[in-house]
Amino acid sequence: MTACDLRCSWCDTPYAFHEGRKMSVERVMEEIADIDCSLVEVTGGEPLLQPDVYPLVTACSRPENRADRDRRAHPAGSRAAAVVKIMDVKCPGSGESAKNRLENLGFLSERDEVKFVIADRVDYEFARTS
Repeated sequence: MTACDLRCSWCDTPYAFHEGRKMSVERVMEEIADIDCSLVEVTGGEPLLQPDVYPLVTACSRPENRADRDRRAHPAGSRAAAVVKIMDVKCPGSGESAKNRLENLGFLSERDEVKFVIADRVDYEFARTS
């Protein structure tokens, strides 16, 4: 999903700052159906900046859209049962660690994941003690 309010020093998707095209949730679901994929990952940019991320994740998680396949999506904050959330915690090397919202860790369950991108020993120690 396009848009990100961070500018991590190691960002590998700067095109997500401004590229992309608007699509309805219904259109996205049609495209998913057309390629018959078994796993949907919602990523960006920062997907949670998009209000339609929640209806999208819900639509991806509906049994009629899953067709008994393992279709999952990954943004934090969703309550959809089939969703696995992956939360990035920004280490100091990203230049964005002051913008972490660690209270979001409270939305995670044991099936979810936390990701740290580690650039150096300082980042490692930050990740180890956070």
